Amino acid sequence: MPQSGRGRGARLGEKMALHNDDHCGDGRRVILIKSLATNNRFYVLIPPESGLRNADTVPSIPEDLLLGIAYPCLEDGLNDFAVIRTTYETLEFFPDDESMRNELMDIIEEARASLVRRLTELRDRIADGRAHFLGTDLAEFKSYALDIVDRGYPRRNLDAMMKLNVFSAVAEAEGHADGSEPLYNYEFRDPNAVPRLSQLSPREFVAAIFSDVLESVQDDANYVSRYAFDRNVFQKFIAVMFVNYATTDPIFYGINKADYGVSADREMDGTPLYLAVGRELRQIEAERVRAAGVGVAAEEGAPEVAIARPESERLVQLPGTLINEDVLLAPISAICASAGRLARSSDHETAEIARIVLAEASRLVQELKRLNIVSPFAHDPGSPILPAGERQAERPD
Repeated sequence: MPQSGRGRGARLGEKMALHNDDHCGDGRRVILIKSLATNNRFYVLIPPESGLRNADTVPSIPEDLLLGIAYPCLEDGLNDFAVIRTTYETLEFFPDDESMRNELMDIIEEARASLVRRLTELRDRIADGRAHFLGTDLAEFKSYALDIVDRGYPRRNLDAMMKLNVFSAVAEAEGHADGSEPLYNYEFRDPNAVPRLSQLSPREFVAAIFSDVLESVQDDANYVSRYAFDRNVFQKFIAVMFVNYATTDPIFYGINKADYGVSADREMDGTPLYLAVGRELRQIEAERVRAAGVGVAAEEGAPEVAIARPESERLVQLPGTLINEDVLLAPISAICASAGRLARSSDHETAEIARIVLAEASRLVQELKRLNIVSPFAHDPGSPILPAGERQAERPD
């Protein structure tokens, strides 16, 4: 099984440090924008006259923009998965409460609908060449993914590197004791399609694997239990994320301290991540122009753009600072989503208990920030749902 390297990130960082003002004279800036229609976020190059600022929201992503995918674009979907998985865990505490079950299943359906919107946009934008994984070798992505399909990958390694217990939990549910669980193999919904998919171009293959995850999200049979969801949906998404990390230059992980806290009020242009994003987007633009043979970027047939990766450097080692927010804040978001739903109950006692849960969740997030376990700019999922007078004061960082 190939494994990706880290030394290239240091070299790229050194190169970019020599070009902090390399904006190619076009005056455009890198910003991260969010679609209100899908909740997806993408990096784009925007001229000053556009009026858009970093961390702005737009009704939907304009069709003509070249989109970059890097941290936290793909990770945003983890919150929807976490809401579904944690809601199933909550269901286990109320086996005989039909009213509570209906409320919780509504939460699952809302998160599922959100996932469908997210994944549909990702699949379509990747397929038509408008969205690009930045710093990612798509040929290596394809090879890595097919290796997991054909040969498998140790479940405990996946859980350890992604700081989860999904793969081991599925093995345990299938009767495999600790240490004896089989390798994880990515299973396409149509296994007979694998020979055909293996002949696709790298970009077409990546779009196809997102399409497969989307179809799994849409299948009602995968929601009969937490086990079915974990096995047929969540494992797939985490495996795709793992392959993405393994084939992406670490500078695009957004783990440098200077990269923390994307916001409209913070100057991000000089951060390592934004410098890397700007250079990569401009490189993709240049390749598209050359491929088209004219002064306008081509929509089809653009070559895959990637940073060269020495075969001698092949080690996946995901940093704790990146994982902390996903592992800690995703389940807290799920708890807040459930409590927020219950806070709307007409039953006073239920609403009051939900309010207490939200207040304590918000207090927990502020404490995680104070201890520097998560970024001081991390989103507090409980605060927006609480009445204004009960919200925790943010640190003045």
